[in-house]
Amino acid sequence: MLMQPIYQTRQSLNEKLIIQERQWCRFMPKLLPLIYRIHQVLPITEETNLCFSNDLAIKKLNGQFRGKNKPTNVLTFELPDGGMVGGDIIFALQTIQKEASQNKRPFMHHLAHLMIHGLLHLQGYDHIYVNDAKEMEMQEALLLQKLNIPNPWKLYPLRSL
Repeated sequence: MLMQPIYQTRQSLNEKLIIQERQWCRFMPKLLPLIYRIHQVLPITEETNLCFSNDLAIKKLNGQFRGKNKPTNVLTFELPDGGMVGGDIIFALQTIQKEASQNKRPFMHHLAHLMIHGLLHLQGYDHIYVNDAKEMEMQEALLLQKLNIPNPWKLYPLRSL
């Protein structure tokens, strides 16, 4: 489905990290501790792959699977129905950097939000309908608070994922 990974490792938490965009490697010293912190508040299952990619790859996937010919910050692909929680969460570096800069948010705070967003999708949360979106946003805010990260919905209420 995606291009070959540049860097791949399996951590003791049983999450799988796939680095497809070389520029993500410079974030590794902060990225790995962030993943461990997130795992403490929202466990990452062994069946979950975290793929750190770029705008070009995510634009292709967004077009192929969502009919949108543009990059997005994160895409989540759930495992086929089988009772197991997991799947692929793919992050687009350039879009995430641009959004963090535009919203004057620390990059790692924005990335943490998107990781939690993707993990919640794998647990069945969605934001298609207003009530579902509010529930998902409240869950994101609660989990981010546990990480001492400000609620992005209070800071930027008009912005949606």
